[in-house]
Amino acid sequence: MPRRQEAHHAIAMITTVTLNPMVDKTVTVDALRPGVIRASRMELAVGGKGVNVARQLSRLGVAVTATGLWGGETGTLLERLMSEEGIRHEFFPIAALTREGVTYRTADGGTTAVFEPSHRVTSSEAAAFLAWIIPRLGSMEWLVCSGSSPSAECDGIYRELIGAAGRAGVRTVLDSYGIAFRNGLLSRPTLLKPNRQEYEETFGTALRAEADFHDAIRSLLRTASMVVMTDGASPCYAGSAAGVWKYTPPHPPSINPTGSGDCMVAGILYGLTQAWPFEESVRFGVAAGSANAGTWEVAACSLEEIRGHLAHVGMHRLE
Repeated sequence: MPRRQEAHHAIAMITTVTLNPMVDKTVTVDALRPGVIRASRMELAVGGKGVNVARQLSRLGVAVTATGLWGGETGTLLERLMSEEGIRHEFFPIAALTREGVTYRTADGGTTAVFEPSHRVTSSEAAAFLAWIIPRLGSMEWLVCSGSSPSAECDGIYRELIGAAGRAGVRTVLDSYGIAFRNGLLSRPTLLKPNRQEYEETFGTALRAEADFHDAIRSLLRTASMVVMTDGASPCYAGSAAGVWKYTPPHPPSINPTGSGDCMVAGILYGLTQAWPFEESVRFGVAAGSANAGTWEVAACSLEEIRGHLAHVGMHRLE
């Protein structure tokens, strides 16, 4: 993975929280078949949505710290890998062994991914993590809560963190799903980024036409100051008090879309830390997601690569 590019200007401090990271192992083989298979290559990286956001922000020269929960020998490996990448990190140790995920990449370009079960977090560990991180909120300007909850004991952590951050004057991002997402909504994050499926599952409303997305954005703006709703490679929508916009991403050949939503979050935050308007920050985020999908490495795009996609992002104000 590329090392962090140094910033050439003052940028806000951002912290990302990943409750459910993993060792992301990619194994290259000729083909998957029963029996013994000899791999030609193996790569290791740290996986997890918040880690991806931190990696991409680091690549863009933004001051960022990745935190969350990890444990066991796998946690030790994750710590070494992040140090080698040059990503600043300060994770909270737990007793359980953090998961691994293996992606088998075949000669024809196909991939098969197998993820181990999430680590189990005890109630006392969840409470200790909150007691450890909340006093640190004062040093942050943005707190990014990304990814899934590994166990029921963690389902309320994003809600607690977003609430405490709001009281401390820290802006927040919520990009999760399931119970952790629904709980996090209660604390009114600054920026909310669900995808279409997450919205439909949470609110029981199907989004089919452009008007449906517009209404969904307007509804979510009662909960968050800024909303971005994605739908894979299809157009995405964003809204704030200034209006609602539709974005059409470019469609370069897709090599590995993993982490594209995380790169979008990183791109939006990059723009906002430059004091760009929200709608222009989202446009840059769309370009970042598109650039990520065009490479195999996850969340490792340069500023120049993202700018190369930016001119091809369609942007249309709906109101």
